[in-house]
Amino acid sequence: MRQRISLLAACGLATVGLAALPATAANAAEPVFRLTGPPGLVLPPAPATGSPTPAALNYRLEAPAGAAAFDGDITLTVDLAKLNGVATVQESPGAAAKKCAPVGSTLVCTQHGLRPGVPAGVDLEVVPGKKTGVGVVVVTGTAAGATITPANPTGIKIGAPDLVMGQLDLKKDLKPGESQPLPLTFSNTGNEPARGVVLELEASHGLELPERYDNCTYRTTRTATDVVCTIEGDFDAKASYELAGDSPLHLKAGPNALNERLGYGIYPAPVPQKPQAEAGTTGTQQNGTGKPAAGDAAGKASRKLVARKAPQAALAEHGPDLNPADNKREAALTVQNTADFEAEPLVVKGAAGTTAKAVVAIRNNGPAWIADQGGAPAAVVDVELPKGLKAVTVPTACRPVSESLYRCATAPSVLERENVEFPFEFKIEKAVKDAKGAVRVGAPGPKGEPQRHSFDPVLANNLAALTANPTSTGATPSPSGSPSPSTSASSSASPSPSASGGTTANGGTSGSGPLASTGSQAGLLGLGAAGLLAVGGALFLSARRRKAGHA
Repeated sequence: MRQRISLLAACGLATVGLAALPATAANAAEPVFRLTGPPGLVLPPAPATGSPTPAALNYRLEAPAGAAAFDGDITLTVDLAKLNGVATVQESPGAAAKKCAPVGSTLVCTQHGLRPGVPAGVDLEVVPGKKTGVGVVVVTGTAAGATITPANPTGIKIGAPDLVMGQLDLKKDLKPGESQPLPLTFSNTGNEPARGVVLELEASHGLELPERYDNCTYRTTRTATDVVCTIEGDFDAKASYELAGDSPLHLKAGPNALNERLGYGIYPAPVPQKPQAEAGTTGTQQNGTGKPAAGDAAGKASRKLVARKAPQAALAEHGPDLNPADNKREAALTVQNTADFEAEPLVVKGAAGTTAKAVVAIRNNGPAWIADQGGAPAAVVDVELPKGLKAVTVPTACRPVSESLYRCATAPSVLERENVEFPFEFKIEKAVKDAKGAVRVGAPGPKGEPQRHSFDPVLANNLAALTANPTSTGATPSPSGSPSPSTSASSSASPSPSASGGTTANGGTSGSGPLASTGSQAGLLGLGAAGLLAVGGALFLSARRRKAGHA
């Protein structure tokens, strides 16, 4: 998880010299209430003409879970002595009940009683002044018969940079292997310069960022590559900037790309950046123009081989920004590619009354990976049980649609050449020879049923046989023709079967088998493409690599 700098550190408030605020030791019978508030606020200064925009500053008094109601009087004191004239603080005009009265440089706020689960505390309003700078608000509390732990000091900063990332005009329809430049631009619309900036890029799994720079860190996860670059220099207020031409960035569609996403953002650095030579690191020094610093006429990043302890690098923290909502942009890109989902045939053997373990499996043969950016499953799998079989242990990613039909869901992403497995346990209630069921994979349809993925070029392998107690173990011919359109199975879930006892028979095995018709209830894959819709229930992925040779 990305760490964000607290406003106290960002504003340099950690050294304001506030005295420690020890809580009075409570005896064993006294309840302890915790007072909480925001670490800080960053606000633009009041305009030269017109009214300033106020901001809410709320503190909450919390009783521990299970605590009894407290019926004593509570006093909260808001110390405004260290505001330094940058803002005024008053009780919120919209407060439901007035609690506060000014006493010198403080607001004294009283209330009676505290009930667990009932909001309590004080609601304040901060009105910024025209003066820029930093102030501090400290809130403490007292109560007869209780201990109140104070809130951390709240920093109030008036004035800051306001970085705005420009919108890229990217080519959205690409071919695998195609590359395009990233001419990133940004502006500082705030009233203070940014002392260094942090550029963040997030490219989904099918996209590549070919360039590597020493002042950037790179982290690759299962589904994306994150890049964080710290660029030194002063980036003036009311000025715009672009990345220098001698330090270009490009975006390339990989051979596994299909539906991709690029995020790009610019943020103030948390503290003024020291020259890298002083910091003991390497990389090209930058100034506010985006040009290489003096002494690096070639414009190339210096690279020195060093050895040091290497903990996992955390993403850079950010400094204060007046409007963080406009710091980041996103672009969706479509690549002309395909991905072939395949259902694996499955054989279950055993005598009547026994229990057999079996793994229902599908595979993405690629070349593209599949990701639903909205969080819906990348694929759903229907498991139609042969006659005589009953599911007694069902994966958490699967739910019953009927007594003989189970519907499973993958995670929102399935990588290229990845197997996804759903382990079942079946009770063989009746040993029916050559009983036929089916495994079918597709995109989630209107009722959750599998339908054809628009990018899947091969329909025949979306359906595989699930055979119980086959009489023949030899090779069987492949099916001929295309699957017929499906009949929609009911999406209402019946109660999950409970586990039952029984001895384990010969385990279920994957193998070759006919893609036999399983009757009208089985419902073969539909040929029409449907919009992706999320299936119901809390479905989770049960996936692992089964074919190392294909990985």
